Amino acid sequence: MASLRWLGHSSFEVELAGRTILIDPWFTEKGEGTRLVAPASYGRKADLILITHEHFDHASAPDVADVVSRSFSHVVAPPETLSELEEVVPARQRVSAREGDKFSLLGVEIEVAEARHPQSVHPVGYVLRGEGKSLYHAGDTYDFYGMTKYHADVVLLPIGGTYTMDMLAALNAIKHLRPKQVVPMHYNTWPKIQVDVDDFAKRVKRDTKAEPVVLQVGDSLSF
Repeated sequence: MASLRWLGHSSFEVELAGRTILIDPWFTEKGEGTRLVAPASYGRKADLILITHEHFDHASAPDVADVVSRSFSHVVAPPETLSELEEVVPARQRVSAREGDKFSLLGVEIEVAEARHPQSVHPVGYVLRGEGKSLYHAGDTYDFYGMTKYHADVVLLPIGGTYTMDMLAALNAIKHLRPKQVVPMHYNTWPKIQVDVDDFAKRVKRDTKAEPVVLQVGDSLSF
């Protein structure tokens, strides 16, 4: 059985194919003012760390350094993001990721997805597969037609608006992606991305065939 745990914002801890994977770990306060919702505690160990782009709320060098120092994690990220982490991630543990790449790492199948986030130098998302399960973390992105090729059982989508898709755009993306379950992320961390997540869940139930899964920070989902 695979599982994921929401650690807040866009951060997730995923258990898949016998591996622990951290996606966009961010727990150190920086920029944008105080978080409205605190991040969850986590194991601080991981086999893989996947980072979607270079912004501080996705590529937190102190947090990456903490995990890498404890567990010698492989860090997968676009090359521009990896260059900003050179001081905290040894070269042999860095894995460059560009959209369209597909590779296996420690038994986890990784597809690097395109993302549309013009505020970033090189944004990506990730589709992870293992044990017959699949997960798509869209990263920071607006919705775009090319998302339709990223099929997964569980989809993690930003819904807060302000440099990512908002609830209505996410709803449109779900109609094309057709996942079994959708988990909202990247919302309510700061005032400018506050949304009514219960309203989003109602719209997903009404207008799509996907099951909306609204997690509280720290909650888990098995899939």
